[in-house]
Amino acid sequence: MNVTQPLKIIPLGGLGEIGMNCMLLEYDDEILVVDCGLLFSDLDHFGVQFVIPDFTYLLQRKDKVKGFIITHGHEDHIGALPFALKAGIKAPIFATPFTTLMIRNRLTEYGLVDSVEFRELKMRETVAFKHFKVAAESVNHSIIDAAALMIDTPLGRIVHTGDFKMDPTPFYGSEIDRRAFGKAGQDGVLLLLSDSTNIERCDHSSSDRMVYNKFEQLFAAAEGLTMVAMFASNVGRMGQIFEIAKKIGKKVALAGRSMEQNARLAQELGYHKDAPGILISMEDLENHARKDVIVVTSGSQAELGSALWRAAQGEHRQIKLQKGDLILMSSRSIPGNERGIGRMINQLFKHGAEVLYEAVHDIHVSGHATRPELKEMIELTKPKFFIPIHGEYRHLVHHAELARQSGVKAENVLVAVNGDVIEVTPDSCRVVEHMEEPRVLIEGREGNDVSKLVLKDRRSLGEKGIVFSLMVRNAESRRIVSGPEIITRGLVSESLEGWIIEEARNVVKKIIAEYDRGIGNNAPKMDLQETIRIELRRFFNQNIGKKPTVLPIILDL
Repeated sequence: MNVTQPLKIIPLGGLGEIGMNCMLLEYDDEILVVDCGLLFSDLDHFGVQFVIPDFTYLLQRKDKVKGFIITHGHEDHIGALPFALKAGIKAPIFATPFTTLMIRNRLTEYGLVDSVEFRELKMRETVAFKHFKVAAESVNHSIIDAAALMIDTPLGRIVHTGDFKMDPTPFYGSEIDRRAFGKAGQDGVLLLLSDSTNIERCDHSSSDRMVYNKFEQLFAAAEGLTMVAMFASNVGRMGQIFEIAKKIGKKVALAGRSMEQNARLAQELGYHKDAPGILISMEDLENHARKDVIVVTSGSQAELGSALWRAAQGEHRQIKLQKGDLILMSSRSIPGNERGIGRMINQLFKHGAEVLYEAVHDIHVSGHATRPELKEMIELTKPKFFIPIHGEYRHLVHHAELARQSGVKAENVLVAVNGDVIEVTPDSCRVVEHMEEPRVLIEGREGNDVSKLVLKDRRSLGEKGIVFSLMVRNAESRRIVSGPEIITRGLVSESLEGWIIEEARNVVKKIIAEYDRGIGNNAPKMDLQETIRIELRRFFNQNIGKKPTVLPIILDL
């Protein structure tokens, strides 16, 4: 085996942003894809639902792709798998049991589950490829079955932490095994790739036990209906609620399809043992006293149409909020969602409910390691090289500085971004190339690509409006016989619309008159459509300060 050639590491997502985690490891004729996630878009008002990695590099080398290695089941780690498979990248998917169930469900929605080979990734068991050996190591996170990866390469060992924290009292599973990471450090770690999400937080992350104790107090004291809004993937948090409800004699209803689905998947694997005796349907709510019911709901990010959002709008069929009800927002606001969440919380208050949320009450703990835990991971693994991953650019910079403070040589710390082609040798770790914009904007279930040009047009339409100028022309004489009609959308208020349309029609009539005179005088032909477009844009800019998109439409009959 030729170990003189470098190992390539190419992040297609997750470096410089929170989400869309996807990293390629390439050696000789073999590529492993670690995670394949999506990023929920802040351009949904332009039809862009989410963002996925650009798989062009992989498609050009699809015969080299030997496996997708998935660290856990969050959407920012598995959500782009359907699009990779539809694009033609066929390779086995290696994942832990719960993660596999979540991926299966997602691929079933796209009709792809039967075309994929799944292989179970068991904790501490090695999966061997030609050049790579991969072993999963259990870590604490806000979802069960999360794994870090110990990846042996021809050049040395890589430790990829995935998303992790160090929780001494997780609800499911056990605390992260520091000995395993310490042993890796003693044996020699060439490169550490570590989660950077919470690098700005300087206190040790809180344990799930804290949330359990708070929930127990709040559930017991509730005088009305209790609602807990959370991420549907947080099976551990759901299990806490089931156990507490059983202890204090309350029932639990699940609101939202994803909530029901993940609860069912967890039960399939032996979790949620308390659920069967306390779960009731949403239709059965009215048969129980309000104070005796806890509704676990999706919609903590104010997603339109979610159960909590509909309850806030007074549109939910079974949940009618009233004074005395208690709503617990047990999740962290995803950056970009703060305004929508704030509006939803205001609406919940208007129903008379008490709302406890991140800014006023501590009822959520993060699933990501904070600065002291990240420092400990570096000190345990003692890597020769360090690349911070999974974070916005400032997070990567802060994490890189922490690595230097923790004993990694300054020249061996690399801050990389999406699209960088990183070459690793036993003696170096450096960026040798950069691929521009390795991302694709997606709309619709079929995953249609929204190009930059289309997005630019949508921005222009949204910001400046559109004007149609319609008329009919005699195909033989070329004279206008009907029109012009002017139609505007998104341009002016109703009070101005009548005046502006009439004046715009007069502008076009003058152009038509000049056009007709030119026909009679055998003058050089005027480009009628282009002239109308230019003059109408000039007219609207002069009168309302906007240059709308103008579409002159001429029908020849």
